[in-house]
Amino acid sequence: MAESKAAWDQVGEDFRTLGRQVKQHYDQRPRPGTEVQEGGGQAAPAGDRRRVDEALDKLRDSLDQAFSALGDAVRDPEVGAQTKKAATSLSDALTATFSEASERFRKK
Repeated sequence: MAESKAAWDQVGEDFRTLGRQVKQHYDQRPRPGTEVQEGGGQAAPAGDRRRVDEALDKLRDSLDQAFSALGDAVRDPEVGAQTKKAATSLSDALTATFSEASERFRKK
């Protein structure tokens, strides 16, 4: 049981690291509806829109940003390496869990 717990702890850590890397790519992208200032900062939102149109635009833009950040992250070699590591730890955890479950069934 200790082996599978350690394996699942590793899965959690690897996916947390992967999540931080994807979030970092997301945070680095300029936000839609804002003007980028020379220092890379963002100005206040440009103009007012009607509420419903604004909400739909923000939703569309947020989804676009999220998928763009994911696309950027996928092309980042460090993220690719972390994705492989997370997938490997998931596979290891599943293997350990099924091995322990199989061993328990054999004992009964």
